[in-house]
Amino acid sequence: MHIENPFLSAIQPQFIPQNNPPQPNQQRKEIGDQAIWTLSSAKIGNGVDQLRDDNLNTFWQSDGTQPHYIIIQFLKKMRVQELAVYLDFKQDESYTPNKLSIRAGTNIQDMKEVLYIELKEPYGWFVFQLKTKLLNGQEKPYVSTINIQVVVLQNQHSGKDTHIRQVRIFGPREKQNQGLSFPDFKMPEITQYASIR
Repeated sequence: MHIENPFLSAIQPQFIPQNNPPQPNQQRKEIGDQAIWTLSSAKIGNGVDQLRDDNLNTFWQSDGTQPHYIIIQFLKKMRVQELAVYLDFKQDESYTPNKLSIRAGTNIQDMKEVLYIELKEPYGWFVFQLKTKLLNGQEKPYVSTINIQVVVLQNQHSGKDTHIRQVRIFGPREKQNQGLSFPDFKMPEITQYASIR
């Protein structure tokens, strides 16, 4: 039996931006619509709706003191594999985050940092892998949590408020027969009977 400590911090100093937005695929699904999104503060017209509208010209703008944060709260424990953010230093300049902390926990009081990020003048999509480190040194490619918190610790050039243009959150795609002892059939002659009508 392995004992887990799921919230050991991981520091990854360099992240490479992507030009194309991360999409759901056979390994992952977007789970942000299954959550309640809360912001530390927001200017009128620059809130959660703009953060999730798939439009790179809109953004969340904080309106308060640092640290600024996004809380993503699920109704049940979820496996969270990746968090993707779109940042644009070219347009947002000192509003662009420089230091981020991604935290996870079962409630707001027990949040632990799972990833610390430093970015220099970021532009594009940044996809952050969230992993659970086991005490035996192995890793699971996800964290099991109810809450994810994205904390903006500092902005570029010590800016006060922050802009984040888009956020997507992904979980691993579960197999249909996971947990059951059925074989994983792939032939159409067999899969046509996979569901009850």
